[in-house]
Amino acid sequence: MKIAVLAGGISCEREISLISGRAVLEALRGLGHEACFIDAADDFIKALREKGIQHVFLALHGTFGEDGTVQRVLDREGIRYTGSGPEASEKAFDKPRAQALFKQTGIPVPDHRVCRKGERVPEAVRFPLVIKPARSGSSCGVSLVRERGDFRRACELAFRYSDEILLEQYIPGRELTVGILGEEALPVVEIIAANAFYDYQAKYSDDRTRYEAPARLKAPEAAALQRHALAAFRALGCRGMARADFMLDAAGRPYLLEVNTIPGLTGKSLLPKAAAAAGTDFGALCARIMELSWSNRQDTDEKTAARSSR
Repeated sequence: MKIAVLAGGISCEREISLISGRAVLEALRGLGHEACFIDAADDFIKALREKGIQHVFLALHGTFGEDGTVQRVLDREGIRYTGSGPEASEKAFDKPRAQALFKQTGIPVPDHRVCRKGERVPEAVRFPLVIKPARSGSSCGVSLVRERGDFRRACELAFRYSDEILLEQYIPGRELTVGILGEEALPVVEIIAANAFYDYQAKYSDDRTRYEAPARLKAPEAAALQRHALAAFRALGCRGMARADFMLDAAGRPYLLEVNTIPGLTGKSLLPKAAAAAGTDFGALCARIMELSWSNRQDTDEKTAARSSR
């Protein structure tokens, strides 16, 4: 089977996507697949057509990769790809829309306000709070603001990445994440950042960031996080894989921050750590992602064809 790993692109997450893509490429070749690497910043549709590729492993983070755009392009071409479809991807990438859906589903989320570029940024806010772009990932443009003097600067930074931003309640506590494969919630992973805030630097360049997989939690706490993660996955309509990120406050109450439909696949990434804690190495993880994504897509294709023939 010919498989193209699609990565890179032009979003703020390009460099992380390239690292994920190269790791996946190496794993696929190690599994014996005829795999190639295609940068989404180039004319990737032309490249896919020329190479006769009908299967794509998406390692394309951020705008264009996780917002449903590339999924719609590949659907039009009749090319199968890993991960969620366009509608689920679009909903998950739009943080205000996703959080509203989670809240309706009964999943606890932090309180937040949405501000649009050009509107007056509210002054009546309580600190500390987290300011983040409404549509971005990898913590690009995210700030923890503890004092009013840093507030406007943080808003300006977030607006560089999105026309809407979230002013989100800061939940002090433990940062935890739950990887999902199909309908299985993987062991919970805890992130322990040296500076108590898991920002872009802590994710990708600070060697002091530690991870515990599985996290040291009471069984009911871990079960609640996994239950909420699966509920969010299903509410969005995701398929194949995802990663749900949480804060757990001092009273043991979980708050869902977001769901990533194409989580990182680098050496520091959380989904591979969760899979490893479940006994699944990186190559087997990539194989499982493909199996889940393409078997689900085949089922969907067959149902669509059956309806069309009636």
